[in-house]
Amino acid sequence: MMKRLTALLLTLVAATSLGACSTATEPTGTPAYTVTRSWSNGMEEQAVVYADGRTIMTHEEHSERVILPADQMAALAAAAALEIPAGANSDDPIIGVTIGAGAPIRPAGLTKDSLPELLNRLLDSHTLNP
Repeated sequence: MMKRLTALLLTLVAATSLGACSTATEPTGTPAYTVTRSWSNGMEEQAVVYADGRTIMTHEEHSERVILPADQMAALAAAAALEIPAGANSDDPIIGVTIGAGAPIRPAGLTKDSLPELLNRLLDSHTLNP
């Protein structure tokens, strides 16, 4: 009896896990914001933020997914309405920012609370409010 119960529980756990993975939807459409971070040692990082807050961050070969809350999406939108500060090719890392389907702005500067600085903070802390 105990073996049957254990087998049933394992089956339920496996079915639930498989179902959760298969029903997760991937972000679609044009990203709202994209940031790239290129380090002098060759390491590349990227964060792609969609309008619904779903975010995919890639640190070399490692990917992470987070969902930004509405207040953080509003902070990004407010920063995107401002001018993107210029960076320098000698910066380490070199930051590139794209808004929607627009052209990338690279190198972008890390002026406090600018879109590049907020997105850089997101790559570091997985939130805008570390």
